[in-house]
Amino acid sequence: MLIRPVYKLKLLFFLFFIAFYPAFAGPCPDFRPPQEKRPGDQDLFNGRIWHNQYPKVFGDQFFLTNTFLKGSVTLNGRKYDGLDLLYDIANDELIMKSESYPVIIMNKEMVDSFTLRNGNRIYKIINERIDTNVIHRGYINVLYQGPSAFYVKYTKRIQPLAVDGRFDLFYQEARMYLKQDTNMVRVETKKELFKLLKDKKKEIKEFVRIRNINGYRLSLKDPDSVIPLLNYYDSLKTK
Repeated sequence: MLIRPVYKLKLLFFLFFIAFYPAFAGPCPDFRPPQEKRPGDQDLFNGRIWHNQYPKVFGDQFFLTNTFLKGSVTLNGRKYDGLDLLYDIANDELIMKSESYPVIIMNKEMVDSFTLRNGNRIYKIINERIDTNVIHRGYINVLYQGPSAFYVKYTKRIQPLAVDGRFDLFYQEARMYLKQDTNMVRVETKKELFKLLKDKKKEIKEFVRIRNINGYRLSLKDPDSVIPLLNYYDSLKTK
């Protein structure tokens, strides 16, 4: 059978189009390459399955709240955002919830730091590992950081039979530390704090006196109240 010239031309064009279409077409505008697991993601789940050890103790072992908070974790220098976290301050462990994994205790040897968002406030907690030269170990809250730095180590302990003489009760404690240059000192009273700031003793006393008139109360029972004082002290040091 003879092929008419016009059909022969159409056939050649069709074969040419099929052979070379991939080179001209390029990807579809809606194309998205499959998402691969990024190297290091497995570090998030390098931990132990969490179980509640204290179902019969009144209160809970957690910092701020017993509900998961949004936060971030830095593991071996890599930051992961948007995680669901709980900070167990009775055992000094960080707990993470994921949809596709059991609730786990994160590997403390890999955690550099983490943050927790509670309302409008973000708490930053760093990990002072056992191989560092510090007077405390484990997770500690960085409450203020300037030329000086102020840290709070939160913990919870159990008071036996504190509820009606029958049930144990969690209670919270806090230890505070002031760091100046490379020297970190535990602070338990206002007297000890003022002694560490004695190079600006006159200015500090006047600052506290004036602020007291406006309702400011410095108390080591309220670690947040130390922040304005240290901020003022550091401003004097940098003048």
